Amino acid sequence: MARENTGRVSGSGASSKARRGAPQARGRGGRRPVTAGSRQPTYESGDRLVRMFVALLQAPQGREQGALATELEISTKTVRRYTTVLQQAFFDDRGEPLLQISGQGDRRRLRLAREEVGGDANLFEAAAMFFSNASLRALRTGLLDENVEQLWERHLKKLPADTRRALDHLERRFVYVPFAPKDYSKHGEVFDKALSAVVRRKELAIRYRKPGKPVTRHLFKPYTLLLYRDALYLLGESNRHRKPIYLALDRIENCERTGSEFSLPRDYDPAALTRGVFGIWEGPESEVVLKLRGRAAEQMAERRIDPRQIFERTRGGDAVLKLRTRGWQELAWWILSYGQDVEVVAPPELRAYVAAEVRGAARRYAREEARV
Repeated sequence: MARENTGRVSGSGASSKARRGAPQARGRGGRRPVTAGSRQPTYESGDRLVRMFVALLQAPQGREQGALATELEISTKTVRRYTTVLQQAFFDDRGEPLLQISGQGDRRRLRLAREEVGGDANLFEAAAMFFSNASLRALRTGLLDENVEQLWERHLKKLPADTRRALDHLERRFVYVPFAPKDYSKHGEVFDKALSAVVRRKELAIRYRKPGKPVTRHLFKPYTLLLYRDALYLLGESNRHRKPIYLALDRIENCERTGSEFSLPRDYDPAALTRGVFGIWEGPESEVVLKLRGRAAEQMAERRIDPRQIFERTRGGDAVLKLRTRGWQELAWWILSYGQDVEVVAPPELRAYVAAEVRGAARRYAREEARV
């Protein structure tokens, strides 16, 4: 519930009961003091200010500053001025400004404090934050774990007492179960340097190893820190490659800043690099056709691998799945996890790879059984 910051609101004929529960304006007489150089309020500006407040009331997730300016037919400069007025005039029950701001420039998002516009919004926001942080805790990343815990504690302290009580034992009600996560407890120094380089846009000199291959050296611009299948990767530009590459964080033997800074390329879009890819490792685009039965026919029907995929049921409950993907290596590993319930029809190279893996496994098991 909003309250006034200083003084009391007065107005002829207005009772305290009528005003109770409404956001209270700051200053005596219900007016914000006019400072030297500020504009005198007009009926039109007051009308637009009210319309802006109502627009924010109707949008619990907030509105972008540029969109508000277009809707109200005013400049973004005027929206910024109205934002200052609202921040100085209205406060929540903790004395914080009722109007919250995030982002920068015309993309700045304005939003009213959630407890004023949605009953359980605080609970949902806190639960979402706790749940998203759980995956990072599972990786045991040292410094980041500590920052996550501190951020969570600070967030809890800002919540109303009744909300904190409702969040009791949250760790038992929202649980993230990792799938064979990598352990980064021994890579704390590398992780800290990598995280700092991503945040500060600093180039790194990296010694990198792959199993069974010589160590390689990279002058690397880390654009993005990526979490994929409970493992961390740096995505960025290496002097050894023409296109952005992924480096597994636990395979970095050493990294040091070179002293050079970089800017993100204007056309860089990490989401575009994995669009149409099953996982993160891309390759030539190909059309995949799979025959499914049993467990695979039931479970793959629930998955969306490619937005254009076609899933068709056949006689007896079997199915055919058709899709396109850029690179099939990770798809092959997933197919193998279904054993004999999946048969690759196309492309030929994927069918040959899966068949070779299955035959190799069969021979190994046959040798082991012959020894028994």
